[in-house]
Amino acid sequence: MSLATVAIVGCPNVGKSTLFNRIAGQHAALVDKTAGVTRDRHYGDAEWLGRSFRVIDTGGLMPQQVNSLMDGIRVQTECAIAEADVILFVVDARAGVTAADQEIASRLRKVGKPVFLIANKAETAEVELDAAPFYSLGCGKPFWISAEHGRGVGDVLDAVCTAFPLTTQVTDRLQGLQVAIVGRPNVGKSSLINRILGEQRLLVSTIPGTTRDAIDSQVQVHKKLYTLADTAGMRKPRRIDETLEKAAVAIALKRIRQCEVAVLVLDAVTGVGEQDVRIAAYIEQQGKSCIIAINKWDAIEKTSHAYEVFVQGVRASMPFLFYAPILSISALTGQRIASLFPLIDMVFEDAQRRVSTA
Repeated sequence: MSLATVAIVGCPNVGKSTLFNRIAGQHAALVDKTAGVTRDRHYGDAEWLGRSFRVIDTGGLMPQQVNSLMDGIRVQTECAIAEADVILFVVDARAGVTAADQEIASRLRKVGKPVFLIANKAETAEVELDAAPFYSLGCGKPFWISAEHGRGVGDVLDAVCTAFPLTTQVTDRLQGLQVAIVGRPNVGKSSLINRILGEQRLLVSTIPGTTRDAIDSQVQVHKKLYTLADTAGMRKPRRIDETLEKAAVAIALKRIRQCEVAVLVLDAVTGVGEQDVRIAAYIEQQGKSCIIAINKWDAIEKTSHAYEVFVQGVRASMPFLFYAPILSISALTGQRIASLFPLIDMVFEDAQRRVSTA
């Protein structure tokens, strides 16, 4: 049986990722004072009172805003709500109840699942004096907590564990082969993982830098389990002027160090750039197995030598990755995506091979 699942939802900057990190017992989700840091669903494992469960961090919802990025975040959050057994609705105890909170509460009251109202940033008891507006949300008695300092989080988890369905069992999540999907912004990393999973698991946008956290997704292919880590697009250091983006790139580099196979995604339309070579060099420095995936091949005008010319350009730019197989794919159409996993298995097995002294 699958693990019970808890989804954390709410407006931007109410402390959802901080609470996620507190529950999961790790700094897995990127946290920053900038609103809208989290955009995809972010999964973590947690345990409380002998019960193991999954927790999902979601992007901040602003129901009144209408744009492609916010629509994508909204879809991701809806998927998390549908998947969850218990929902933690987080609001800002210091800011009070907003119109956006009211709209989210109205949506959550209709899902037919246990919803716990979490009044975060309640470092002192003074904020509890004006509790009436929070009761107006119709989500029951609020839990006054400070996710940053841990105040009240244990009470929340006590309540969450009692609300889990009896059908869920404690199971260990198999991790499988760790595969990091890396590359420059907008080369199609998230689209590739969505195509593999067959669902809109990750937010995809033409806006560079849409992915910020490293988001793990699991997939089983031919009875083998793989964990795919979608990472933030890595630009040249001199073009990174935001602390937030620097943190996202640091997480992406960490995933390269932790992975067993790195899939370097290139853009067939724009060709090989300096930053592609820098990322490739980092993969080689870390001694990782690597596959070079040329994405958007469907957009290339086909000639008899188009593939050979592109491969020659890649080899000339990255001679240190001479051992890495190259595969032309299309995340949009699914072209040759099925061929990716045999290559992942092959390069991993090659890396594990031990050569005797003789």
